[in-house]
Amino acid sequence: MKKAFTLIELVLTIVILSIVAYISSDLIARTYMGYNRVNNLQRANLRVEIALNSIVNRLENAIEGTIVKRVSETDTTMTSIDNATPEYNVLEWVGNDIDGFEAHKNSSGTVATTLDTPAWSGFCDVAKSTKTKIVTPGSNLDFAENIIFHLSNANVTFTNSQAALFFPGNYNFRNIGYGGSTNNGVAIISGKNSTEPSFSLLNPISRVTEHYKLAWSAYAVVPVNCNADGVCDLELRYNFRPWRGVDYNSANVSKSLLTKNVKVFKTYATQNRIHIKLCVQERLGVNSKTTVCKEKVVFR
Repeated sequence: MKKAFTLIELVLTIVILSIVAYISSDLIARTYMGYNRVNNLQRANLRVEIALNSIVNRLENAIEGTIVKRVSETDTTMTSIDNATPEYNVLEWVGNDIDGFEAHKNSSGTVATTLDTPAWSGFCDVAKSTKTKIVTPGSNLDFAENIIFHLSNANVTFTNSQAALFFPGNYNFRNIGYGGSTNNGVAIISGKNSTEPSFSLLNPISRVTEHYKLAWSAYAVVPVNCNADGVCDLELRYNFRPWRGVDYNSANVSKSLLTKNVKVFKTYATQNRIHIKLCVQERLGVNSKTTVCKEKVVFR
């Protein structure tokens, strides 16, 4: 005769299985929470890294003397980055046309990487140039204009007086057009001669030197949509030209979201370096948050 389970044995079995199930579910839950935390932390690190690299890659090509800071998106009180105090939160600069400077093309018109014909050379023939005409040997100005035209969403050519040349010693951060100030010292391009590579200037400049930087856009990193806790989104704004009275709040300025949930965006200068610190807040769980911070340095 087969012996049946007693009630006590059945109850004990149920209790043991319940304990095993509780322990197993707790382990699974903890494993999932741990994975979720690691995944969110890794995502926050990646967001910070991508945002910082996006800023650094552009800031490395800033034209010397054009880097300024402003208080906020709406309060545009401005000063040089070397003199900025902590309440200045917006970073702005004029970048040289590095895409055109590094681009080459051969005689058939196709892009090449082994030839020495840059879109613009950065060299000025001082003997042949005047205060209203800049001769730039080794440049392919048709190619340069084509690159800038497409990068600027068809806003900039060498004949619509939007691009500019920056000669060392001619300008400082206060006279390049920031805040609608006069643009004395900035050589605004009004035309080109492709046969003898040269720029015609809209305004005469006071001093012609052997080297120049070509620019078609300024850049600004702006905290926006800040909440009561001081957590903001971070935007990159570009395709605007302060030397023509257009700032980063003007219509049709290009905008790109760098990252969200920014707790700290801090920039400051020390000697020949610019420091950029970025902290992003990330939710790890229902009631848990963490902040990931990274800092990078740009030499100028």
